[in-house]
Amino acid sequence: MRPLRSSRLRKRILIAVFLLFPCALKAQVEPQTTVELAQLQETDVPTLTLTFEKIIGQVGQEISLPLKITSSTPIKEPFQIILRFPPSKLEYAKLGIGQGPRQAGWKLEPNLKRAPLAFDMHFLEILVEPGEGDFLPEGGELAFAYFRILEADTDHTIELSPSIKQLGDTPLEGKTEPVQITALPEGTFACFFYMH
Repeated sequence: MRPLRSSRLRKRILIAVFLLFPCALKAQVEPQTTVELAQLQETDVPTLTLTFEKIIGQVGQEISLPLKITSSTPIKEPFQIILRFPPSKLEYAKLGIGQGPRQAGWKLEPNLKRAPLAFDMHFLEILVEPGEGDFLPEGGELAFAYFRILEADTDHTIELSPSIKQLGDTPLEGKTEPVQITALPEGTFACFFYMH
């Protein structure tokens, strides 16, 4: 009798396992699906990438700093680019808009904000309003920021800290890289050409 009972018990256990197995699989699949949805939502967030060229100038000279921008998707809402720079070394002159955004009807509005002298930091805030034409995602030269070099350090490097700020309702991720301007003392170019 015992072997009979144990075989029935085994059958019941096996049936229970087979019945519960699909439920266990479903429980495992659901968290993965949730993770996959979250990853898809992350990739849907537009990413703006702001890059700069290396610039070399001398003290007293006005330089042009190109702002190049690309995007993972078309951008239709306004955003802001902020350039932080030391006013003891650079003086903001003007902002020029690139040919591509101009033709696409984009508007750029610069606003210079000055921090107290003790901080040695100014903020060039550029409000960017996309137009009807397509400039992004391919992108290119968005604008040219003109600065006059006031002073050269011993290491001849002036750093600017850029950032991108979302202004619309759509989430936006901004990627930037630091800007370095090589500032040479006055007369450096003249000495170079005289020696050659």
